[in-house]
Amino acid sequence: MYVYANVYQHAYGNLKYFIENAVREHDGVDYIFILQQTENKPIDESKMPPLPKTNAFYFQHENNCFDYGTMGWFLDKYTIGNPWQKQSSITNSNMNNNKTDRIFDIRRYKYFIFMNASIRGPFFPPYFLQFLSDYENEFNAPYYWYYIFTKRINDKVKLVGSTISCIPVPHVQSYLMITDFTGLSVLLKDSTTSGGRIHTGVFGCYSSKSDTTQVSEIGISTIILNSGYLIDCLIPKFQTIDFSKKGNYKCPVYANPYADKSIDGTSLEPYVVIFVKYNDKGSTTEPQDRAMLYQHWMEAVKTKNRTSW
Repeated sequence: MYVYANVYQHAYGNLKYFIENAVREHDGVDYIFILQQTENKPIDESKMPPLPKTNAFYFQHENNCFDYGTMGWFLDKYTIGNPWQKQSSITNSNMNNNKTDRIFDIRRYKYFIFMNASIRGPFFPPYFLQFLSDYENEFNAPYYWYYIFTKRINDKVKLVGSTISCIPVPHVQSYLMITDFTGLSVLLKDSTTSGGRIHTGVFGCYSSKSDTTQVSEIGISTIILNSGYLIDCLIPKFQTIDFSKKGNYKCPVYANPYADKSIDGTSLEPYVVIFVKYNDKGSTTEPQDRAMLYQHWMEAVKTKNRTSW
Protein backbone atom coordinates (compact mmCIF):
# COMPACT_ATOMS: atom_id res chain seq x y z
CA MET A 1 0.00 0.00 0.00
CA TYR A 2 1.65 3.19 -1.25
CA VAL A 3 0.42 6.66 -0.22
CA TYR A 4 1.26 9.38 -2.73
CA ALA A 5 0.96 13.04 -1.78
CA ASN A 6 2.52 15.58 -4.09
CA VAL A 7 3.98 17.61 -1.24
CA TYR A 8 7.66 16.98 -2.02
CA GLN A 9 9.64 18.17 -5.02
CA HIS A 10 10.57 14.57 -5.82
CA ALA A 11 7.31 12.80 -4.90
CA TYR A 12 6.25 12.12 -8.48
CA GLY A 13 9.75 10.98 -9.43
CA ASN A 14 9.82 8.64 -6.43
CA LEU A 15 6.48 7.12 -7.42
CA LYS A 16 7.55 6.78 -11.05
CA TYR A 17 10.85 5.14 -10.12
CA PHE A 18 9.13 2.59 -7.88
CA ILE A 19 6.52 1.65 -10.46
CA GLU A 20 9.07 1.34 -13.26
CA ASN A 21 11.59 -0.65 -11.22
CA ALA A 22 9.49 -2.77 -8.88
CA VAL A 23 5.87 -3.14 -9.97
CA ARG A 24 5.30 -6.10 -12.23
CA GLU A 25 2.42 -8.33 -13.16
CA HIS A 26 2.61 -11.88 -11.85
CA ASP A 27 4.97 -11.01 -8.98
CA GLY A 28 2.58 -12.20 -6.29
CA VAL A 29 1.56 -8.69 -5.18
CA ASP A 30 -1.53 -6.53 -5.36
CA TYR A 31 -0.32 -2.91 -5.42
CA ILE A 32 -2.58 -0.22 -3.97
CA PHE A 33 -1.58 3.36 -4.79
CA ILE A 34 -3.58 5.96 -2.87
CA LEU A 35 -3.41 9.41 -4.46
CA GLN A 36 -3.98 12.16 -1.91
CA GLN A 37 -6.22 14.88 -3.31
CA THR A 38 -6.14 18.59 -2.46
CA GLU A 39 -9.48 20.28 -1.75
CA ASN A 40 -11.32 17.22 -3.08
CA LYS A 41 -10.08 17.85 -6.61
CA PRO A 42 -9.81 14.56 -8.53
CA ILE A 43 -6.34 13.69 -9.79
CA ASP A 44 -6.04 12.93 -13.49
CA GLU A 45 -4.80 9.35 -13.38
CA SER A 46 -3.88 9.43 -17.06
CA LYS A 47 -1.03 11.74 -16.06
CA MET A 48 0.22 9.34 -13.41
CA PRO A 49 2.69 6.54 -14.17
CA PRO A 50 0.89 3.67 -15.94
CA LEU A 51 0.18 0.55 -13.90
CA PRO A 52 -0.14 -3.13 -14.80
CA LYS A 53 -3.80 -3.84 -15.46
CA THR A 54 -4.28 -6.93 -13.32
CA ASN A 55 -2.60 -6.29 -9.97
CA ALA A 56 -2.05 -2.55 -9.48
CA PHE A 57 -4.72 0.04 -8.76
CA TYR A 58 -5.07 3.77 -8.14
CA PHE A 59 -7.48 4.97 -5.45
CA GLN A 60 -8.07 8.60 -4.47
CA HIS A 61 -8.59 10.16 -1.06
CA GLU A 62 -8.69 13.69 0.25
CA ASN A 63 -5.43 14.60 1.98
CA ASN A 64 -6.93 15.19 5.42
CA CYS A 65 -4.97 12.39 7.10
CA PHE A 66 -1.32 11.52 7.22
CA ASP A 67 -0.15 8.27 5.65
CA TYR A 68 -1.38 5.74 8.18
CA GLY A 69 -4.73 7.44 8.64
CA THR A 70 -5.18 7.20 4.89
CA MET A 71 -4.20 3.52 5.00
CA GLY A 72 -6.77 3.05 7.76
CA TRP A 73 -9.39 4.64 5.48
CA PHE A 74 -8.54 2.14 2.77
CA LEU A 75 -8.53 -0.84 5.13
CA ASP A 76 -11.89 0.24 6.53
CA LYS A 77 -13.51 0.93 3.16
CA TYR A 78 -12.05 -1.60 0.76
CA THR A 79 -11.08 -4.68 2.75
CA ILE A 80 -12.67 -7.58 4.55
CA GLY A 81 -11.10 -10.25 6.75
CA ASN A 82 -10.19 -8.09 9.74
CA PRO A 83 -10.35 -10.60 12.64
CA TRP A 84 -11.69 -7.84 14.92
CA GLN A 85 -14.35 -6.64 12.50
CA LYS A 86 -17.69 -8.17 11.59
CA GLN A 87 -17.96 -8.57 7.83
CA SER A 88 -21.36 -6.87 7.93
CA SER A 89 -19.59 -3.56 8.59
CA ILE A 90 -18.61 -3.58 4.88
CA THR A 91 -21.74 -2.13 3.33
CA ASN A 92 -23.15 -2.63 -0.14
CA SER A 93 -22.36 0.99 -0.95
CA ASN A 94 -18.73 0.32 -0.15
CA MET A 95 -18.79 -2.64 -2.49
CA ASN A 96 -19.57 -0.36 -5.43
CA ASN A 97 -17.74 2.83 -4.55
CA ASN A 98 -15.50 4.83 -6.87
CA LYS A 99 -14.56 3.31 -10.23
CA THR A 100 -14.25 -0.25 -8.95
CA ASP A 101 -16.28 -2.70 -6.94
CA ARG A 102 -13.11 -4.49 -5.87
CA ILE A 103 -12.86 -5.51 -2.24
CA PHE A 104 -9.62 -7.03 -0.94
CA ASP A 105 -9.79 -9.94 1.49
CA ILE A 106 -6.73 -9.47 3.69
CA ARG A 107 -6.88 -13.13 4.71
CA ARG A 108 -5.57 -13.99 1.23
CA TYR A 109 -2.26 -12.21 1.81
CA LYS A 110 0.78 -13.37 3.74
CA TYR A 111 2.60 -10.02 3.89
CA PHE A 112 1.67 -6.34 3.90
CA ILE A 113 3.93 -3.50 2.77
CA PHE A 114 3.25 0.11 3.75
CA MET A 115 5.21 2.94 2.14
CA ASN A 116 5.01 6.54 0.94
CA ALA A 117 6.37 8.86 -1.73
CA SER A 118 9.14 10.41 0.39
CA ILE A 119 11.54 7.60 -0.54
CA ARG A 120 13.18 6.27 -3.67
CA GLY A 121 13.95 2.63 -4.36
CA PRO A 122 14.47 -0.22 -4.65
CA PHE A 123 18.20 0.00 -5.36
CA PHE A 124 20.20 -3.16 -5.97
CA PRO A 125 23.83 -3.40 -7.11
CA PRO A 126 24.28 -4.70 -10.67
CA TYR A 127 26.06 -7.87 -9.56
CA PHE A 128 23.05 -8.74 -7.38
CA LEU A 129 20.66 -8.18 -10.27
CA GLN A 130 22.82 -10.42 -12.45
CA PHE A 131 22.80 -13.06 -9.73
CA LEU A 132 19.01 -12.93 -9.56
CA SER A 133 18.73 -13.25 -13.31
CA ASP A 134 21.05 -16.27 -13.34
CA TYR A 135 19.29 -17.80 -10.34
CA GLU A 136 15.87 -17.49 -11.93
CA ASN A 137 17.09 -18.97 -15.20
CA GLU A 138 18.91 -21.86 -13.55
CA PHE A 139 16.31 -22.84 -10.96
CA ASN A 140 13.16 -21.55 -12.66
CA ALA A 141 12.25 -19.85 -9.38
CA PRO A 142 11.49 -16.13 -9.18
CA TYR A 143 13.12 -13.83 -6.65
CA TYR A 144 11.16 -10.65 -6.09
CA TRP A 145 12.37 -7.27 -4.81
CA TYR A 146 10.38 -7.53 -1.58
CA TYR A 147 12.00 -10.83 -0.53
CA ILE A 148 14.83 -8.78 1.00
CA PHE A 149 12.30 -7.71 3.63
CA THR A 150 9.77 -10.53 3.85
CA LYS A 151 12.45 -13.19 4.31
CA ARG A 152 13.38 -11.47 7.58
CA ILE A 153 9.89 -11.99 9.00
CA ASN A 154 9.44 -15.16 11.04
CA ASP A 155 7.74 -16.43 14.21
CA LYS A 156 9.58 -13.83 16.28
CA VAL A 157 10.16 -10.87 13.93
CA LYS A 158 6.90 -9.26 12.85
CA LEU A 159 7.91 -5.79 11.63
CA VAL A 160 10.72 -4.92 9.23
CA GLY A 161 11.83 -1.77 7.43
CA SER A 162 14.88 -0.15 5.89
CA THR A 163 15.81 1.71 9.08
CA ILE A 164 15.12 1.82 12.81
CA SER A 165 15.37 4.98 14.86
CA CYS A 166 15.76 5.03 18.64
CA ILE A 167 14.52 8.59 19.07
CA PRO A 168 12.74 8.60 21.46
CA VAL A 169 12.34 4.78 21.57
CA PRO A 170 13.17 2.05 19.02
CA HIS A 171 10.78 2.04 16.04
CA VAL A 172 10.84 1.07 12.40
CA GLN A 173 10.66 4.33 10.49
CA SER A 174 7.26 4.72 8.90
CA TYR A 175 8.23 5.50 5.30
CA LEU A 176 8.58 1.73 4.74
CA MET A 177 7.14 -0.98 6.99
CA ILE A 178 6.53 -4.65 6.26
CA THR A 179 4.60 -7.09 8.41
CA ASP A 180 2.68 -10.36 8.00
CA PHE A 181 -0.93 -11.24 8.75
CA THR A 182 -0.14 -11.88 12.41
CA GLY A 183 1.52 -8.49 12.75
CA LEU A 184 -1.30 -6.72 10.91
CA SER A 185 -3.87 -8.45 13.12
CA VAL A 186 -2.11 -7.11 16.20
CA LEU A 187 -2.21 -3.59 14.75
CA LEU A 188 -5.83 -3.88 13.66
CA LYS A 189 -6.86 -4.90 17.17
CA ASP A 190 -5.56 -1.52 18.32
CA SER A 191 -7.30 0.31 15.46
CA THR A 192 -10.73 -1.32 15.25
CA THR A 193 -13.59 0.25 17.20
CA SER A 194 -16.31 -1.72 18.97
CA GLY A 195 -18.51 -0.94 15.98
CA GLY A 196 -16.06 -2.59 13.61
CA ARG A 197 -14.66 0.56 11.98
CA ILE A 198 -10.93 1.06 11.37
CA HIS A 199 -10.27 4.69 12.23
CA THR A 200 -8.53 4.83 15.57
CA GLY A 201 -5.19 3.80 17.05
CA VAL A 202 -2.25 3.42 14.68
CA PHE A 203 -4.55 3.66 11.64
CA GLY A 204 -6.42 6.68 12.96
CA CYS A 205 -6.69 10.03 11.19
CA TYR A 206 -4.82 12.73 13.11
CA SER A 207 -4.61 16.41 12.27
CA SER A 208 -1.07 17.00 13.49
CA LYS A 209 2.20 15.42 12.43
CA SER A 210 3.31 15.09 16.05
CA ASP A 211 0.23 13.04 16.94
CA THR A 212 0.74 10.88 13.85
CA THR A 213 4.39 10.30 14.72
CA GLN A 214 3.62 9.35 18.31
CA VAL A 215 0.49 7.24 17.76
CA SER A 216 1.17 5.73 14.33
CA GLU A 217 4.90 5.66 13.52
CA ILE A 218 6.20 4.98 17.02
CA GLY A 219 2.99 3.27 18.09
CA ILE A 220 3.20 0.54 15.45
CA SER A 221 6.58 -0.69 16.69
CA THR A 222 5.56 -0.27 20.34
CA ILE A 223 2.49 -2.46 19.84
CA ILE A 224 4.51 -5.12 18.03
CA LEU A 225 7.15 -5.15 20.79
CA ASN A 226 4.57 -5.14 23.60
CA SER A 227 2.87 -8.10 21.94
CA GLY A 228 6.02 -10.16 22.40
CA TYR A 229 7.46 -9.83 18.91
CA LEU A 230 10.61 -8.21 17.49
CA ILE A 231 11.38 -5.50 14.96
CA ASP A 232 14.22 -5.50 12.44
CA CYS A 233 15.85 -3.40 9.73
CA LEU A 234 18.65 -3.48 7.14
CA ILE A 235 21.17 -1.20 8.87
CA PRO A 236 24.27 -3.41 9.34
CA LYS A 237 25.15 -1.99 12.75
CA PHE A 238 21.69 -2.85 14.10
CA GLN A 239 21.80 -6.55 13.23
CA THR A 240 21.04 -9.08 16.01
CA ILE A 241 19.91 -6.34 18.42
CA ASP A 242 16.89 -7.32 20.49
CA PHE A 243 14.95 -4.06 20.70
CA SER A 244 12.43 -5.60 23.08
CA LYS A 245 15.03 -5.25 25.84
CA LYS A 246 15.00 -1.89 27.59
CA GLY A 247 18.79 -1.90 27.75
CA ASN A 248 18.93 -1.57 23.95
CA TYR A 249 16.58 1.40 23.74
CA LYS A 250 19.44 3.83 23.15
CA CYS A 251 20.65 1.86 20.11
CA PRO A 252 24.28 1.84 19.01
CA VAL A 253 23.30 5.00 17.12
CA TYR A 254 21.14 7.49 19.00
CA ALA A 255 20.41 9.73 16.02
CA ASN A 256 18.08 9.80 13.05
CA PRO A 257 19.73 7.11 10.89
CA TYR A 258 18.79 8.62 7.55
CA ALA A 259 20.44 11.95 8.40
CA ASP A 260 23.83 12.57 6.81
CA LYS A 261 26.82 11.06 8.64
CA SER A 262 24.67 9.85 11.54
CA ILE A 263 26.07 6.29 11.72
CA ASP A 264 29.67 6.40 12.92
CA GLY A 265 30.29 9.36 10.63
CA THR A 266 28.83 7.63 7.58
CA SER A 267 25.57 8.03 5.70
CA LEU A 268 23.10 5.40 4.57
CA GLU A 269 24.07 3.40 1.48
CA PRO A 270 21.16 2.86 -0.97
CA TYR A 271 22.52 -0.56 -1.97
CA VAL A 272 22.35 -1.62 1.70
CA VAL A 273 18.99 -0.25 2.88
CA ILE A 274 17.32 -0.58 -0.58
CA PHE A 275 15.12 2.53 -0.09
CA VAL A 276 16.38 5.96 0.98
CA LYS A 277 14.74 9.24 1.89
CA TYR A 278 14.50 11.33 -1.26
CA ASN A 279 12.71 14.59 -0.56
CA ASP A 280 13.39 18.24 0.14
CA LYS A 281 15.12 17.89 3.51
CA GLY A 282 18.68 19.19 3.56
CA SER A 283 19.82 16.68 6.16
CA THR A 284 19.56 13.68 3.79
CA THR A 285 21.61 14.88 0.84
CA GLU A 286 24.34 12.21 0.76
CA PRO A 287 22.09 9.12 0.39
CA GLN A 288 19.89 11.07 -2.01
CA ASP A 289 22.82 12.15 -4.18
CA ARG A 290 24.18 8.62 -4.23
CA ALA A 291 20.78 7.22 -5.17
CA MET A 292 20.51 9.74 -7.99
CA LEU A 293 23.92 8.70 -9.29
CA TYR A 294 23.04 5.01 -9.15
CA GLN A 295 19.81 5.69 -10.99
CA HIS A 296 21.67 7.52 -13.77
CA TRP A 297 24.17 4.68 -14.07
CA MET A 298 21.47 2.04 -14.38
CA GLU A 299 19.53 4.11 -16.90
CA ALA A 300 22.70 4.38 -19.01
CA VAL A 301 23.26 0.63 -18.78
CA LYS A 302 19.71 -0.11 -19.91
CA THR A 303 19.91 2.45 -22.73
CA LYS A 304 22.98 0.69 -24.10
CA ASN A 305 21.20 -2.69 -23.89
CA ARG A 306 23.99 -4.10 -21.77
CA THR A 307 21.62 -6.10 -19.61
CA SER A 308 18.28 -7.88 -19.62
CA TRP A 309 17.33 -6.87 -16.04
